[in-house]
Amino acid sequence: MPEPVHEPPAEPEDWSEELTAVEMELQRLGWQREQEGEFLQRAFGHPSRTRLVNYADVVAYLKALRCLEPGCAPGSAPVPLRRPDLLRCSDELLGQLQWGAAQGRQLLEEQFGKASRQQLSDEQLLHFNQLLEEQLIQAG
Repeated sequence: MPEPVHEPPAEPEDWSEELTAVEMELQRLGWQREQEGEFLQRAFGHPSRTRLVNYADVVAYLKALRCLEPGCAPGSAPVPLRRPDLLRCSDELLGQLQWGAAQGRQLLEEQFGKASRQQLSDEQLLHFNQLLEEQLIQAG
């Protein structure tokens, strides 16, 4: 029996719970608006939380904050992975490898049991990119 395709959760109309959690994480970290702005600029290309207009970015921001320790510097804190960046990276790696769609799909099926990158979680997509990088190193 084939495994069901897991769709990403539907975007809720009310993000207040996530935004409240972001506020709590910022308090836990001891960050003021300036530190938050510095981190947002590095992670999302703008210094204001009000410009996070897509739910996936808010969730990625919250996840990233939860992984940080109080007192960490916003200029060196790891930024969240963003799906469009991960997809762009795998496109570039596939191009460098000169792989067609069939070769990429074969690696997806062997490693993840999936036929498309869209079916991967962000963490799996990162792993897929790492596998492609390993192929590139071996080929070089």
